[in-house]
Amino acid sequence: MKRESRSAEIKLVLLAVTIGVGLYFVPQEYSRRLSNLVRDAVRPGLSLVQTLKKRDVPEVKTNVPDGRVEQLERELAAVEEENRRLALERLRLAEELAQLRRTGAPDYDTHKSDRLLVPDLIEANVLGEASIALLKEGRLLNQGGAQGVFESSFVLQSDLPVIDQGTAQGVKAGYSLYAGQAVIGKISEVGKWTSTLIPITSVNYRGSARIARKTEQGLQLGTDGILVGRGEGKCELLQIPPTESIQVGQEVYTGEVDRELPLSMQSTLGQPMYYGRVIEAELPRGAPYWKIVVEPAVRLSEVRQVSVLRQIINPRRLLAN
Repeated sequence: MKRESRSAEIKLVLLAVTIGVGLYFVPQEYSRRLSNLVRDAVRPGLSLVQTLKKRDVPEVKTNVPDGRVEQLERELAAVEEENRRLALERLRLAEELAQLRRTGAPDYDTHKSDRLLVPDLIEANVLGEASIALLKEGRLLNQGGAQGVFESSFVLQSDLPVIDQGTAQGVKAGYSLYAGQAVIGKISEVGKWTSTLIPITSVNYRGSARIARKTEQGLQLGTDGILVGRGEGKCELLQIPPTESIQVGQEVYTGEVDRELPLSMQSTLGQPMYYGRVIEAELPRGAPYWKIVVEPAVRLSEVRQVSVLRQIINPRRLLAN
């Protein structure tokens, strides 16, 4: 079968060579006629090719993102935040169980008492440049200089972001600010009606923080370190020893105690709050600590409303008196 196929190929090649030699010796008049005949035979095909080339190829329209995409993105963000909340709740319950196992349950019944000081969140709006300009001109307050009403010059002259809550609402310097469960910054200067805040990306920001690792037993928090702002939209986590296992993508939460505040001003919601994710992690040879870069979960430029965490006397204790 292979020999027959090869013989046929050889015959075709010989036939083509013979035709070529024959055409070479054909008189010019006949060769011209033959050339015209071939050209006329292929003209319809050439015309069809030229028509197809000139025809506009329809452009493939890309799908324009619609409201459905934005809705799905919002739903995904909400689900991720809920997952973090559930993970932290599981961590809290696991810590309570571990403590109960260490100390043992009492043989007698105990009654849970109300704490004297409890955390309290108040909403605050981040003021825009136009509002701050009006405030500096004294046109936002419903009372003026004639009534002895003035705002703090420290607040008005600052270049830091401003919120519309101050000492009249029990706000103090150092109090934390949140957007949902994400840490936004701290209160810097406090006036009677307004306060300035230091974003977590500011070089002046410092706060206690720790890495959260996902294990088979659930979320585990590592050693406390110090989160500082880098001034470039990023943060850096300092003083994490090399014994800690650090990987890119791990989440960073607030620490147990904020070393930058005196104990008298410590206030906590009873659970860690979210800073962001690790985007760079390096342990230089011989270095005493990790070099960790953190990307904040929320940027202040994306937020118009925040929550200020303050400490108040438990209303239940007041009612009991």
